[in-house]
Amino acid sequence: MRRFSTWLLIVVMLGGIFRLTNLSEKIYWHDETFTALYTTGHGNAEALALFDGELKTAGDILQLQTATADRGLGATIQQLAVNDAQHPPLYYLMARLMLYVLPDTVVASRLVAAIAGILLIPATYWLTQELFGASLPATLSAAIVAISPFQYLYAQEAREYSLWALTSVVASAFCLRAIKSNRISSWILYALSVTVGLYGCVLTFLIMASHSLYILWYAFLQRTNNKHKQTESPVSTLHNRWLLCRNFALSSITSLLLFFPWLRLITQEHTKKVSWTAVPMPLPALAKTWAGNLTRLVFDVNFDNTDPLIYSAVPVLLSLVLIGYVLVWSLRHMPRSAFVFIALLGGVTLLTFVGPDLIIGGRRSAVSRYLIPTYLSLQVAIAYWLSQQLSKPTTRTFGKVVTTGVLIAGLASCTFSLSADTWWHKKNSHHNPEVARIINQTPNSLLVSSNNNANVGELLSLSHRLAANQPVLIFTEPTVPTSPLTIEQTAETLFLFNISKQSREALEQNYEITPAFAEGRLWQMKPKNDA
Repeated sequence: MRRFSTWLLIVVMLGGIFRLTNLSEKIYWHDETFTALYTTGHGNAEALALFDGELKTAGDILQLQTATADRGLGATIQQLAVNDAQHPPLYYLMARLMLYVLPDTVVASRLVAAIAGILLIPATYWLTQELFGASLPATLSAAIVAISPFQYLYAQEAREYSLWALTSVVASAFCLRAIKSNRISSWILYALSVTVGLYGCVLTFLIMASHSLYILWYAFLQRTNNKHKQTESPVSTLHNRWLLCRNFALSSITSLLLFFPWLRLITQEHTKKVSWTAVPMPLPALAKTWAGNLTRLVFDVNFDNTDPLIYSAVPVLLSLVLIGYVLVWSLRHMPRSAFVFIALLGGVTLLTFVGPDLIIGGRRSAVSRYLIPTYLSLQVAIAYWLSQQLSKPTTRTFGKVVTTGVLIAGLASCTFSLSADTWWHKKNSHHNPEVARIINQTPNSLLVSSNNNANVGELLSLSHRLAANQPVLIFTEPTVPTSPLTIEQTAETLFLFNISKQSREALEQNYEITPAFAEGRLWQMKPKNDA
């Protein structure tokens, strides 16, 4: 087992190295550009002001994502409060501080996520140790999280989700420690960890809810596995049970009070930005997305619907069988208190997003980053199951085979993704690297676009890959430049990027429009009088 433990340690170290490697490689996609926009103290109004139909360059757009000395931490907080208060400021402030050290916006903002992702590895070890009181499952959980392709991707994403994963795990570990000791000092540390979590991601409210339910179960519903009688525990008397609940309540209230100054800034206008998650999604497509997201906990080579079936079906099937079996096994064999804690930690989040999708429709549960606590819970459960297989002489070889398979699948996935231009989680910016390549390789070209759909973020994204002097003309629909003279006479090639159907039809009065890269929403225009 010593050599196997060394192998696990190597895996953990590789996970940290992966997170710090090639931070600038993948496209800085739509959502990340808004991180840069607010972090550098710019806002939506300045971005929309670019859509005035006047000739600009890609460098002008990029400037809105560049830190300047006159816009510091105060500007970051102000822009977030006004434009996007549903995203609390902790991650953005940390990214702004990083920009004082590293002026590269892409690297600096992603480095904060990478550091949080690295710290998640020992934090997961700690949580698992608190749950099971054994080093082997803790080491396995750290290794699985370290090379999980899903955790790796979000550890290189300039958003707050790797920080949310870290604070959720740390708060959960502090919760378990406080329950065991029920000391005021432990509950103070728990309150502080939850407060940090709330200022990192508002979804930490779900973590608080899962802890609340666990406290109630631990204090009043915990029973033995055989005679179904109350167990002897630190809360074996009624007084101690109420004392535990009181301490937890006071800690939670303290966290809420400390977060209230930011909570009151979140308005209905801010929350409308996630209204797209309520757009109905057919159940088969939703189920397929669930299966794909679960698979990416273990194996991910960026397969999609165009790949041969065997490339996607086999890893999906193997991953689902593993996860399904571990869940059933855990229900029967995992220590009851640990199982309930893990089930609530992952289950509250899962039901919060899956429930509305099944009842009223939507695609909330298809957004994998919203389910991070659920996925972490599954990974801890897998680690514990593997530890039990490795601990028994009769199943040790089987355990080593499965463990090695899981770790190799993760290492291979992270290696494939390491130097890629883009990956599945880049969503609508997925094809932007190729769009930028086509434009950059075309001399004397002009890019024409509008405020259609999500184009603010898409053009902010493209500005990182386009040549800084690339001419750009962006207008506000429904007004369109319908004459060649009002676009640009000197450009030899006119590119049109992702405008509405109505605007394209208006432009077709004076231009021949043909696809240049249809998947990337890029067309080429040619004045009709030049035909």
